[in-house]
Amino acid sequence: YWVALHRERNELPFGRDSHLLAVRVAADGKIVEEMRGPKKVRPTEIMERDDGKLYLGSVELPYVGVVKRK
Repeated sequence: YWVALHRERNELPFGRDSHLLAVRVAADGKIVEEMRGPKKVRPTEIMERDDGKLYLGSVELPYVGVVKRK
């Protein structure tokens, strides 16, 4: 199950242009995968389709982002 993270808890306005976008959690609640990306990307929802693509939505943008997993 993927959980979108709109903002990191301790995100700084300077420094690396990368932050945590989403985490994938197992049935027991443990984080099994992380997705990082540029600070300008702020997803509010994320879902994975059977084809392995992740679809990211945001209330701030008029489009859906699509990412193919490796």
